[in-house]
Amino acid sequence: MEYVVSILKKFPLTVFALVILTMPFWFPWIGGYGGLATKIMIWALFALGFDILLGFTGYLSFGHAIFFGVSAYATGLMFKHFSDEIIPAMIVAVIVGTLASVIIGYLTLKKSGIYFSILTLAFGEMLHSSALSTFGGFTGGENGLTLPDMIPSMLGIEMRGEVMFYMTAAVLILGYYIARRISDSPFGLILKAIKSNQERLEYTGIDVQKYKLGAFVISAIYASVAGSLMVVYEPYVGTEYLRWSTSGNLVLMSVMGGVGTLIGPIIGAAFMLYFENVLSVPLGEEWLLVLGLIFMAIVIFLPGGFTDGFKLIYKKLIGKKPDGEEK
Repeated sequence: MEYVVSILKKFPLTVFALVILTMPFWFPWIGGYGGLATKIMIWALFALGFDILLGFTGYLSFGHAIFFGVSAYATGLMFKHFSDEIIPAMIVAVIVGTLASVIIGYLTLKKSGIYFSILTLAFGEMLHSSALSTFGGFTGGENGLTLPDMIPSMLGIEMRGEVMFYMTAAVLILGYYIARRISDSPFGLILKAIKSNQERLEYTGIDVQKYKLGAFVISAIYASVAGSLMVVYEPYVGTEYLRWSTSGNLVLMSVMGGVGTLIGPIIGAAFMLYFENVLSVPLGEEWLLVLGLIFMAIVIFLPGGFTDGFKLIYKKLIGKKPDGEEK
């Protein structure tokens, strides 16, 4: 067991890549399928970026669906009016999401705690309402933006089935690698210091606002890429992508998996989407009751999420006490 854990610690990216790339072989054995695996990876990328903001700086955004939604709409409109090529559509989507994050981050990050969270929620609901009414001509309003005859392609290769899966897998693996590099960099250490004691850090003369905005923008870029990929996966963009509930799902995934661990939100996304697929058929909307009970149990008994649970299991297996001392 200790040997396995040492491998995980020494080669985390390699192990992560192997797990992701072999999903088509083992995922069907637990009732999954290719389309669900692709959807899980898209949400995992979304949650991974969110962890750079929440996990590193401690700033909880309830409006992160903004960047997912606006980039999805940018991608959909590019596909509808210009070309079905993914690369230019994704570039435009990331630019739109980044610009939105700079503006919203600049306005909201002057506040902290609950005030920051409420401000991001307000921006999200404002854009959601605008998408339904003011910009309904572009967004499709309540019906959303549908692209029934569109088959996205990259350099002439159609993004369907296994091709779409491996393209999404490559993006997620790259995103995880970048997130780990950020975590171990001086920039990442300052972000974590902001979470620990922002006031003390400000006394050292560091421009904390600049670092917070940097984390916010990086997190939004992840959301923008995820939003763009979602349109490639499913040729539809709905105003629900901008709703608070989308941001709420992101928070649930992060907390269930383990905030600040990078791998935790990915696990949380996989858990939530997999069990939604399994339980929503027999239970319908009542599966949300089951999700709520699971979430409460995790918050009460595993405040650090599933990653906390894995650590406890590991300590039990190798015969260590909770404080890390050998029995």
